[in-house]
Amino acid sequence: MVSSRSGPYPIRVGTGIRKKFPEWLVEMGFPFTRKVALLSNRTVRPLHADAISASLDTRGFPVENFDFPDGESYKTLDSVRDCLDWLLGIKWERQNPILAVGGGVVGDMGGFIASILLRGVPLVHIPTTVVGQVDSSIGGKTGVDHRAGKNLIGSFYPPRSVWIDPFFLETLPLRERRSGLGEVIKYALIGNPKLLGFLDDNLEALSGESFDRTAWEETIFLCASDKARIVSEDERESGLRMNLNFGHTFGHALEGAMGYQGILHGEAVGLGMIAAARVSRSLGMTGEETEETIRTYLKRAHLPDQWPEGIRFSDLEPFLKSDKKTSSGLVTLVLPVRPGEVVRTRDYEPSVLGLAIA
Repeated sequence: MVSSRSGPYPIRVGTGIRKKFPEWLVEMGFPFTRKVALLSNRTVRPLHADAISASLDTRGFPVENFDFPDGESYKTLDSVRDCLDWLLGIKWERQNPILAVGGGVVGDMGGFIASILLRGVPLVHIPTTVVGQVDSSIGGKTGVDHRAGKNLIGSFYPPRSVWIDPFFLETLPLRERRSGLGEVIKYALIGNPKLLGFLDDNLEALSGESFDRTAWEETIFLCASDKARIVSEDERESGLRMNLNFGHTFGHALEGAMGYQGILHGEAVGLGMIAAARVSRSLGMTGEETEETIRTYLKRAHLPDQWPEGIRFSDLEPFLKSDKKTSSGLVTLVLPVRPGEVVRTRDYEPSVLGLAIA
């Protein structure tokens, strides 16, 4: 259960829970005759969204379906506008829920749409990717990207519920499943000792070619529980929740510098953690062993540990300056002290950032 200013909401995790979605909508107060909008994308639609839509329709929920183009490069105001035009065109009403079925991009846009349509309509997240299940579906962050940077336009809008079925991960391409481990490793390194120990024993199983359902269920539970605890304490990211940005400051800048092409989010987060470790070392907050520990975890997860060829700090700098955590020209950095401990700081000279990918 996640505490929120708008009221608490549950996170339900378990293989096979997708069969319970219709009855859970009824438990939430939506009668079978209530219209439901199912927002997804063109990749997830045939894999999972069609089946969810059919199960709702069979139980009597009239379902309206909308698909975004797939990919971070489509997480824009134009995509949001297209969906809003469609919802308003079919005369959507404030009491009708939106179900966001997909990864972080669908969840971010679906949540943003729900927050601004008719000044707020009910929202349920059904994440189908590792990043969605362990992180982005929990906490109420919504938004879209801008040419100046990632997630610069958005809102805090808690869902009514989050439904996580690890079954959905079985259809993910191997690279995408491994990419999601970047977020998992982040949770372990910012202060989740149980998860850190679990990764020590199970990272090869999680990153292997075959899908280890038992290992993934435990991983999702540990990450989701941690996210729920952190968000319940700091919903609007004024303190503790900022620790979740470990690896993201430089990772988001890298994604922007590459035009959101050729690198996956979790891969960028992994490289961002290495960059943060380099800055931390230059400030005397940690030693060389911290960076090496991060590299070891990334290598075990089959994630890149070297910056893409041709990327320079000058490519990242414009995105760092426009980061939403920037104040008075300085971005708040989340830096590792040792595995399991990070600190937040704005006490540094801007020139030190250039050492991140030196």
